[in-house]
Amino acid sequence: MSQTDVLVLRPAAGPRRQVLTIAAVIAVVLVVAGVLAGGRPALITCIGLVLLLAVTIAVYLWRSRIVVTPADISARGLTFHRRRDRALAASVLRATVVQPGAVSETIVVLDVGGHALLTINGALYAPADLDRLVNHLGLPTGRPDGPVTMAQLARERPGAVSWIGRNLIAFTLLCALGFAVAAVLLGTVVAALTD
Repeated sequence: MSQTDVLVLRPAAGPRRQVLTIAAVIAVVLVVAGVLAGGRPALITCIGLVLLLAVTIAVYLWRSRIVVTPADISARGLTFHRRRDRALAASVLRATVVQPGAVSETIVVLDVGGHALLTINGALYAPADLDRLVNHLGLPTGRPDGPVTMAQLARERPGAVSWIGRNLIAFTLLCALGFAVAAVLLGTVVAALTD
């Protein structure tokens, strides 16, 4: 297999900066909250949460990639690695997806029956890289008539949108709840150890 048969896409600089900027703002808010809460346990807890956030973002950006080989098409993120047999791919749907607070490209690789094999959220990737991906796949490409929401894409192509995509607000609230539970647990441990 030659290097020209393999395409590897990593997150682009612009989207990486956006993710890092959001993480930096959250980190500053956490440290300020720790200072305003008063006391060493609150500050240590907030610094611990900042470190947890920093490690999570670093791993997310390091792991995220799209890889196309002659045999496979795969997408990797923080907690998933989806790999599909390239021979099953028959066409591509390229959609502009409107989400709360964001617009991004989504690539859906379809099988012969028009069912979704793999959905790739293009939010971390440069438009030119997504063009390279679609060209490299060399499959017939279609587009919806205009921008769509995740719900519309899910109705148009069953299986193309995960539970998270269909329930973005609920997922965000669950993540915030998980972060709050981690903060309470960490704060309790730090308070117990510093008394």
